[in-house]
Amino acid sequence: MILMWLGSFVLMMFGLTKSQKSAAQMFRSFQKSFLDKNIDQPRMIKMFQYCLDVVLLEVSPQKSLYAGMGMYNLRIASLRPSALVMCLSTLGAWWVALLGMLFLSFNGSFLLGLCALGLVSVIMTPKIRTVLEWILGTGIFLIGGELVLKNSNVLIMALGQSDLAFFLADGRIVSVASILLASALISLIVRVEFWSLALGLSLLFVNVISLNGAIALLAGERVGRMILFWWHTRSLNQDCRRVGLQFSLVSIAGAILGMLLAGEVRVTLNMGYTSEMSAYQDKSLQYVILFLIILSVQFLAQMVWGHFGSTKQVDEMQDPKYISQVWLSEDFASPGVYQWAKSKIHKRLSEVRYHLQGLSTLQEGQVPGPIQARLKEEERQLSQLDVMLS
Repeated sequence: MILMWLGSFVLMMFGLTKSQKSAAQMFRSFQKSFLDKNIDQPRMIKMFQYCLDVVLLEVSPQKSLYAGMGMYNLRIASLRPSALVMCLSTLGAWWVALLGMLFLSFNGSFLLGLCALGLVSVIMTPKIRTVLEWILGTGIFLIGGELVLKNSNVLIMALGQSDLAFFLADGRIVSVASILLASALISLIVRVEFWSLALGLSLLFVNVISLNGAIALLAGERVGRMILFWWHTRSLNQDCRRVGLQFSLVSIAGAILGMLLAGEVRVTLNMGYTSEMSAYQDKSLQYVILFLIILSVQFLAQMVWGHFGSTKQVDEMQDPKYISQVWLSEDFASPGVYQWAKSKIHKRLSEVRYHLQGLSTLQEGQVPGPIQARLKEEERQLSQLDVMLS
């Protein structure tokens, strides 16, 4: 019977992911136009504007974060704009926050009805298809939320009077810290972004989890995402490893501080949960507000780091260690950014090959061996990237 509730939750997560991807695809041409203007601007205001537009149109904090580091690692952009994209990446959660506010306050069947009308339309261009897929994903998310609530009795009966039920409902420090740790560990395995928001909404509305525990779910995912990001930067060059470690530590601290602040706001404003049907909309709004508080504190911490971390002098001699296949996977890669970067990577590869051809005309010993080995390794990795992006 628990599979009925689990199936509803999976449907809800599918709609969330589908709407995110469709929104990013719909905005891709606009994103490319800002990238073409060159985000590496001498004026800070222009740089901030272009980087912010790139992040907001990506509709995914995780993909914006990896895109920022990827551009710096591939030498497509300097440290300042790349770090700014990473710091602004948290703002890419705007669409997910809006979906959270719509949860159980808007009828998903209405949106699916709009999609049905669109399918019978004579005109079906790629742009119209993308818009319909965006509406479809949003409708599936909302319908999945309704089914989760409908099948909530199954979950309540399964938990019963077990220790797990009391543990989830306990809002004290031990259970909250345990949920935070568990959420962080799950985020190392589950690549679907914002699973904690969907799960928190699902459990909170049926009074299975305390509001403090639901907040810990959100913060735990943010912590887990940063640990995973640091892990992926370990294989890059020296400065990317430095940036990845510092940014991850600051982001983790920001998420934990945001969780503590969200808890204080909950107590101050007397936020809680009730069992009345009319309180569901208020409950979702309160939860999203607390979610935004966590993101806001994390964002401020990242921006403070960016102000100092992006001004550090960088050694020009970096190891030729570029992003791997993992960075280009569907869960981490920004299709718009890497599609735009493809020509620049190819240009860099042509330059390296030109230098290698020049070295072949020189006598042995004129160029130090480590420099030759560095160029050959860089040519090999760039060739692999060029093939993967083609």
